[in-house]
Amino acid sequence: MALKIFSALILGAALLAGPACALEKVAVGIGGSASDAPFYIAQDKGYFTEEGLDVNLLVLETGAKIIAPLATGELDAGSGALSVGFYNALGRDVKLRIVADRGHTEKGYFYQSIFIRKDLIDSGAFKSLKDLKGKRIGFAAPGVTVLSVLNETVKQAGLAFDDVTPVYLSFPQQAAALQNKGIDGSFLIEPQATMLVRQGVGVRFMNTEEFYPNDQISVVFYSDKFATERPQPALKLMKAWIRGARLYNDVLVDGRIAGPGSDEIVNIMAKTFKLDPTVIREMNSQAVNPSGRVFEASIQKDLDFFHAKGWVTAPIKLADVIDMSFADKANAELGPYKRPQR
Repeated sequence: MALKIFSALILGAALLAGPACALEKVAVGIGGSASDAPFYIAQDKGYFTEEGLDVNLLVLETGAKIIAPLATGELDAGSGALSVGFYNALGRDVKLRIVADRGHTEKGYFYQSIFIRKDLIDSGAFKSLKDLKGKRIGFAAPGVTVLSVLNETVKQAGLAFDDVTPVYLSFPQQAAALQNKGIDGSFLIEPQATMLVRQGVGVRFMNTEEFYPNDQISVVFYSDKFATERPQPALKLMKAWIRGARLYNDVLVDGRIAGPGSDEIVNIMAKTFKLDPTVIREMNSQAVNPSGRVFEASIQKDLDFFHAKGWVTAPIKLADVIDMSFADKANAELGPYKRPQR
């Protein structure tokens, strides 16, 4: 009898606790590059679950392809580069928010490079940025912010934007095009750059940080619906992201994943991207702000470029788009970040 009563009490408690313990579903669109490491760390370490979230990470090819489902509410959050499509959506009164840094360039990091075919370097056909003239350069999609980086590059070289021919291909397609000489180079990020260097396909010719410091390569987005109608899950998602970004920063040394505790992070990334752990250790890391703060000056520069090209015509005020409130609240709850002493 006592056993039956105890069993009934346990069953009753489980039934009562069930609804309260149910995880809240959140859909996040990501680009699937190394910049998404904090998301994968948060997932692997159970940070999402600890916040009461069931997060579905959906890999899409580019940040531009994340905008439409964010606008319709099919996605709650996303990550990727800003784009013409993002700003034109805002011009159509679609409300989206930039809520955190996903990756930027910084002194001491070599994450984003002007990547040139090795045969062009070896033959002497490409010796300086001036040799970009007439070259076919790969980009992930039309209207991405790295076209603004190209603009800064040609200014550095004394060339015009139209002196370079953009070729729009996904990163896997760019790799194939570099191998078969369909394109002459690209503005590559990781892990693609390291993999192609290892294959002898190309060379990291120059770090874009040399002429475009603190380039805000990519960000984390929230749909307005997620931010306004589900503010608590939105805050919890940000807390988990920042915890992942902090742990990621903990193991960075000289722009690489090499510090104490890096084995765990390398294993998470190797498993996620299906890469040899030695590739993860060789590749250059993006800089990611453990507080989530973005470089507004870089975002404004890219937006000004889009306006100058006529690709974006609506007046956009970044103050209406950049929302650091979730990151600020998450940091307040988590406490200040303290990088481990080595």
